[in-house]
Amino acid sequence: MKNQFLVYFLAISTLFSCNNQRGELTEMDSFLQANFEFNNRTLNKNKGDYYRIIEEMPTRKIEKLNVLDSKFELLISTIDSAIKNKESNLESIIAESNEILNEVPKIVNNRKDYLLPEFKQPKTDSDDLSLKYIKNRLVIAMAYVFEYASRQTYSVDGLYKVQIDSIISRKTDNGIKLTLTSKYGHNIKENRHIIIDNIEFNGQEKKVNYNLKDNYSFADVEFDSLKSGTYKINGILRFYHRERKFDIPFDKVFKVE
Repeated sequence: MKNQFLVYFLAISTLFSCNNQRGELTEMDSFLQANFEFNNRTLNKNKGDYYRIIEEMPTRKIEKLNVLDSKFELLISTIDSAIKNKESNLESIIAESNEILNEVPKIVNNRKDYLLPEFKQPKTDSDDLSLKYIKNRLVIAMAYVFEYASRQTYSVDGLYKVQIDSIISRKTDNGIKLTLTSKYGHNIKENRHIIIDNIEFNGQEKKVNYNLKDNYSFADVEFDSLKSGTYKINGILRFYHRERKFDIPFDKVFKVE
């Protein structure tokens, strides 16, 4: 889907670079309208998939997405009204559009394959064409979001949201214990592995022995002893799901007093 949208945006940019003669304006107008209709069909399909899924599995619901969808629908209605009545506050619409687009990375967890390609707003003296260009950007961005939200791999184990959120260091009777916490990872009970690639001490790699144990928050890493100082632990969270291997790298800094 991404490549299709990219081609359309390149075509739009090329058309906008033409001189604003009447024939070219008409061509751009027709192109933008047809492009929006195509993208909107894709959005509606992805949206339908998402709403069917959350009806069957309410835990899949993403509250922020539902709120964003309402804002999107309202803004599209405002843009359509502005185009029809030949009256618009273009700056206000651009600001609202940017507000919606800025929320998209948060919902798709900044995954590049679900982010809108970077394109500068083409220059044109026509508010009508600018509004239709904005409509296209919005509908493509929302199509990506709903595609992401409806993917089976998103919810089955929440794999794309798993990360090491924090490391808690504390002394014990037997040495030092690091507790690794993961909001989404702790619910995964099977086929999960933690691989520690290396541990750095004050910027230099240090070879130390450790024991790795599961716990209620995610995992504990136990050391017999560690010198006081700053450490950095680099590793991978590895999960197996549907005959696929998911490696999620992590690096965290912790201190031993």
